[in-house]
Amino acid sequence: MNPYLPTVDIGGDVSTRFSLSRQGSSSVGTQMEYDLLTRFFIDDGSAGWGYVFNWDDRSLSGIGIPGKIGRVQFAMATVRAGDDNLSSFTDRKDFNLYANISPFSELKNKWLQGFMFEMGSWFCNIDQRQTAVNGCSRLQIQDNGNAARQTLFDTGANSVGKGLLTLLSPGITWEIGPYRLRTMGAFMQAADGNFTVSQPALRGKKRAHDFLIGHDLFLWSPKGWLTGSANIPGSVLAGTHFERTDVSCDTPRCSAINGGQFHRGFYVVREWDLWYFIAPRMNIGGSLLWYNASNLTTTVQQNLGCSPRGSPGRVGAGCQWIDGNLNWRYQF
Repeated sequence: MNPYLPTVDIGGDVSTRFSLSRQGSSSVGTQMEYDLLTRFFIDDGSAGWGYVFNWDDRSLSGIGIPGKIGRVQFAMATVRAGDDNLSSFTDRKDFNLYANISPFSELKNKWLQGFMFEMGSWFCNIDQRQTAVNGCSRLQIQDNGNAARQTLFDTGANSVGKGLLTLLSPGITWEIGPYRLRTMGAFMQAADGNFTVSQPALRGKKRAHDFLIGHDLFLWSPKGWLTGSANIPGSVLAGTHFERTDVSCDTPRCSAINGGQFHRGFYVVREWDLWYFIAPRMNIGGSLLWYNASNLTTTVQQNLGCSPRGSPGRVGAGCQWIDGNLNWRYQF
């Protein structure tokens, strides 16, 4: 209708955007999953019901900037609740704000063209009724993968009090030729005001933050070394990333979380990935993830084999372990 007006999505199963730097793409990037913190909270941004306004691909040349806006988004939706158009028992909506800009994309300087800056923010509105469904009612960190996932840190169900839980994530991506650098951070807090749930041991303030640095490189394609793309069969894509997540819940009011064994911790992931494209946007490959945890419950220590066989584990102990994954991916 007008170049200044957004496109609008209204209804069930809408999609919001939060960050491109945290993974790149689940189908054609290297990293297997999102970072541990944002994967639990906003995940892929899907929502059960809502309203989404998007301003996409807008040139900035009119105001003297040699680049463009990739997307500006405003959304009001039940993010991470009532997925696949299911109803949720809540009268609250979350708010999602997102923007990315490539300010140098129209320059001919190859060293500057590939910069992209973005900012994602999620404001989760807690509905405190016992039967309500919230997408952010707890702070939980789990390892990656969809099979036999281990809970590394957990404040418990319905442990976030009244008010807004905020999650902010700045990111910068830089691309040049076959190489892409991804950097991002995420900052979460929940003030837990006017807590009405009868669990006084869960009322402490929840805090979490993380950062991620990732590298993606096309090593080879039929065109030669350091060439390739997701649309060229025979391309080989390699990548690695490092992330660290710190979480905490104020004590003594959080004394009961994690089986009463600890109330804060940090979790480090180092990942290496290798993919081969057998068709456009279809690839096979694998990922190797090395975890380092400062604190784990004794149950998780036993599950991961961190404690000697037959040992109940040691309260407050950390652990290191390695996960391997083989995958086939296809984006239609």
